[in-house]
Amino acid sequence: METTTKETKTTSRTSPVEKAERKAQEAGTEIQRAWTDASSAIETLYTQASRELQHTVQERPYVALGVAAGIGFVLGGGLRSVTGRYLLRTTAQLVVPGVLAALRGEAD
Repeated sequence: METTTKETKTTSRTSPVEKAERKAQEAGTEIQRAWTDASSAIETLYTQASRELQHTVQERPYVALGVAAGIGFVLGGGLRSVTGRYLLRTTAQLVVPGVLAALRGEAD
């Protein structure tokens, strides 16, 4: 009879394995929830960026072409050449003063 009483007491308690399983399930649920939130945020960001890019290309096609050409030039290794460094220096000299003036709120 003593063994039956002891067995009943041990089975009524939650074992460490059961606790670990419950924690693992809770962690899995949290990970799924976080994944859902992250994927939703990425989808929203992608949609907004796509709309903005489409609007910019329609409104200012030459700016979009220039930016695309510049990105392609840089990614293609163009800055390693003498011509690339010259273009970068010249562009910086022409663009940086205008950007700084725009940030200060000065008119052209």
